[in-house]
Amino acid sequence: MSDYYDEIIAEISTCLTAGQLDDAEYLLKRELGMPYIPEAAEKKLHELQKELIYARGSRAKEKGEKTLPELLHMLKGRPASQLAAANALQKHNLRTCVKELQDYLQKDPVPEAAVLVIDALAEQEISEEFVWNRDGVEYAFYADEVVPVSRCRAIGPAAALLQQKLARNPSALNMAMTLLAGKIYMALPLTYEAEEAKPLAEEVIQELNSMLETEN
Repeated sequence: MSDYYDEIIAEISTCLTAGQLDDAEYLLKRELGMPYIPEAAEKKLHELQKELIYARGSRAKEKGEKTLPELLHMLKGRPASQLAAANALQKHNLRTCVKELQDYLQKDPVPEAAVLVIDALAEQEISEEFVWNRDGVEYAFYADEVVPVSRCRAIGPAAALLQQKLARNPSALNMAMTLLAGKIYMALPLTYEAEEAKPLAEEVIQELNSMLETEN
């Protein structure tokens, strides 16, 4: 084997030993996707791939968590299954499954699950293009250019305005915060700017009042 493959195989082995399974999977997927691999190196890479599969299964079993392949399979299921999978995907290295997530977003997925996937891609700054087919309308974006919900410039000021308005009603404030987060998520891959915080908070208050009036 060449020095290059000796180093790559050593790096993957180190990742596996250290429990850095996402990094090991990323390297394996990259190397096995090459058009030409020396026979000895390919054999060793496949051996490491088997070790990775075993390690993932063992870790998931210990923690009672779903493996990445299981989560990707769940994305093909019913809305509740898609939501559960999309929420859990955020814990994984999504660079190892870019193609699968590109395919998922193009198949008009459940919007609430799709935005969780987009937010996770944005958090990990995946520098790939994605196309989200939402009710027949296509939205193309590069994930590393999307502002994740946690870094939305409007969320802090809007939350502060809601706290001022609803400080005496903790239950209503909790509902308002949930509505606020939902609005920012559902705007993805777009975002709200700081100057939009006040109208955003006012929208949330209006929706909250409508909900409370309906309940009464």
